[in-house]
Amino acid sequence: MLDINEMENKWKDYWFNNDVFKFRPGNKIFIIDTPPPTVSGKMHMGHAYSYPHQDFMARYMRMKGFSVYYPWGFDDNGLPTERYVEKERHVTIRNTPLDEYIKICREASRDAEKILLKNWYDLGLSCDFKNYIETSSDFSTRISQELFIDLVLNNRAYRAEAPVIRCPTCNTAISQIDMKDTEIDTDLVYINFSGIEIATTRPELLGACVALVVNPNDPRYKKIINSEVVVPLYNYTVRIISDDSIDMNFGTGAEMLCTFGDQHDLELWRKYNPGTRIIIKNDLIDDGIIIKGLSVKEARKEIIKKLKENNYLIKTERIKHSVNTHERCGTPVEIIISKQWYIKDLDIKDELLELGNRIEWIPDYMKTRYQNWVSGLKWDWCISRQRYYGIPFPVWYCKDCGGIVLADKSELPVDPRLSGTNKRCSCGSGNLEPETDVMDTWATSSISVTLYLMHINSMNLYPADVRFQGHDIITSWAFTTILRSYLHYRDVPWKKIFISGNVYDPYGEKMSKSKGNIIEPSTIIEKYGADALRFWASTTMPGENIKIREQDLVRGRKTVIKLYNSARLVLMLSDNIKGSMDNIISQVNRWILTKFEKTLKNVTELMDGYYFSRARSELDNFFWNIFCDNYLEIIKSEIKRYPEETAAVSRFLMENIIKMYSPIMPFITEELYHEFNKDSLSVSLEKYPEYNEDYIFDGAEDFDYIIDIINKIRAIKSNMKMSMAAPISISLKGNEKIINDSAEIIKSVMHVENLKISNSDNIEIEVQ
Repeated sequence: MLDINEMENKWKDYWFNNDVFKFRPGNKIFIIDTPPPTVSGKMHMGHAYSYPHQDFMARYMRMKGFSVYYPWGFDDNGLPTERYVEKERHVTIRNTPLDEYIKICREASRDAEKILLKNWYDLGLSCDFKNYIETSSDFSTRISQELFIDLVLNNRAYRAEAPVIRCPTCNTAISQIDMKDTEIDTDLVYINFSGIEIATTRPELLGACVALVVNPNDPRYKKIINSEVVVPLYNYTVRIISDDSIDMNFGTGAEMLCTFGDQHDLELWRKYNPGTRIIIKNDLIDDGIIIKGLSVKEARKEIIKKLKENNYLIKTERIKHSVNTHERCGTPVEIIISKQWYIKDLDIKDELLELGNRIEWIPDYMKTRYQNWVSGLKWDWCISRQRYYGIPFPVWYCKDCGGIVLADKSELPVDPRLSGTNKRCSCGSGNLEPETDVMDTWATSSISVTLYLMHINSMNLYPADVRFQGHDIITSWAFTTILRSYLHYRDVPWKKIFISGNVYDPYGEKMSKSKGNIIEPSTIIEKYGADALRFWASTTMPGENIKIREQDLVRGRKTVIKLYNSARLVLMLSDNIKGSMDNIISQVNRWILTKFEKTLKNVTELMDGYYFSRARSELDNFFWNIFCDNYLEIIKSEIKRYPEETAAVSRFLMENIIKMYSPIMPFITEELYHEFNKDSLSVSLEKYPEYNEDYIFDGAEDFDYIIDIINKIRAIKSNMKMSMAAPISISLKGNEKIINDSAEIIKSVMHVENLKISNSDNIEIEVQ
């Protein structure tokens, strides 16, 4: 009896202890840019779905003769790690010295990595888990800082005081890639501006109003464009301007332009330059007149109260409204003016689009998301974060002249916050202060290919062959990686990018703690095995979403057992028989070899094209319906007629079926391949089967006719509730020549005692 969990544990340890998947450079090299998971959570079903895809290709390409570099890493710096550590270790930066806080974050990350490593290990990924990178390590910090310095020296990174997106909850600037649109319920507040009604969802920014804006085609306001009105409560005047972007059907068709309510405000401000009134300070609203140091929520309540008291409030309406929120915490973002570090991208949109076209997107339609994102960029990429556990900027500022002083590359990695410097500013002053911000975590994960290749001192292998990732981070990870690759190397980061979809529960619902429908990968592995989970992961086309369906997991487990039983049957039937395939004369063996070679050709083409689900479906059909249901049943008697040939063919087929399943189901195939070849290090290091036209026999598939007859007799026995081994007498009408050529096979397979054959255009069977 096969104990699946015990078997899988055995081979995981075997691969690890024998360095089976250690990268060994060869003539042909295949490089995967592995997504480094964060340490702020455990492996979820999205991981369990997408990560096997890259392993399918890693194992397949090894068998195709490539030296596969399939690295592993952890993205263990940045805000997600801080949040994780503060929750797990109950520490905050407010009550912990910076050096101690960094030390605790690092220790907690390392502890989490040990646990997480087992999750990925259990999934059967063929990475070299003994040699992985961490984005917080000195190694990664040095490279990230070095590339940042290159960008500064090449005028591609700069520091500027400008409007920036800020998350009030996370207390940091963020970038456009960190936002998502969220629909919320909010109040639309109607305010009287000197007889003109405006509608706004941000009444708390009344003191930041610098203009009113209307649509130039709106007949209600054409006569008052360019006139001035008094801002209620604050008693200063602003001009009425016009812009085509104003929706005449929203509210009253007249809006406030504030500095800054949202992205639209910023665009209009840049376009018309109406002046600036900044009242958001340190994530609080403080206009120095009415609102003094209140949160957005408190300020909104207070300003509505004042408007009502002074008869400026017309009405409020409850509406659904789309706002920009921070994708990590869901908080609506603000736009403030502050000094931040940026990487230039707005001036190279065309180059980034051209680079995107040089990459093969799998599926191709996912490229549109990248193109739309690049075309719609409105900001340079803000890479500075007002956080603590991240890659430090290798920068000091001169207190005397404000000049920027960069670290020397020879002293990297460096943390200016914790170490002094003897450097001097170009003005001659040594009075320097450190940059206290850290880099956005995307600033390091965007150079993942560089980190992986420098880890093995092989930058000459740039670019990678393929990146596997989810569609939800095309606008963040894919975009920033392509951007950095262009800026540093003027090249693509990879030749292909494979995009996977989302995972949903069995009813098509998104999984969440609040819904109580979260399914843990470890639970599935324990119940069905990792091979079954990987089988499920191979059921969709690239880019498609997937449901967690028990029937797929059951089918995967059944395939494991079917492979085990069929392999043991082949071993038993061919035991002690010296096989030979030098001269194939058996009709059955010619038929099965022809079927196999055609299947192999199709599967190979599909695997080459990253169509894992279609490849596996082709293989499933051959293995279940042709090999197991028919061939194995037939050779129980056929091996007596052609023992050497049938023993050799059955072993040849079984070994190659095992090889073809091994990229998708590595555990059971490793177990079985060692039964056939005890001296093999691993089935994953064996040669993938190659199409052989010598095994395509003319007319061999005429035997499908006999298979059809056998299946019809099976159905008759089943309907009559007869054992398949019970004797039966039948009258068979059909193609008399084909039937006579295989009459003995029909009789032996279906235990037909008396077979009466006559000619007919159609197959007709009667029980005698």
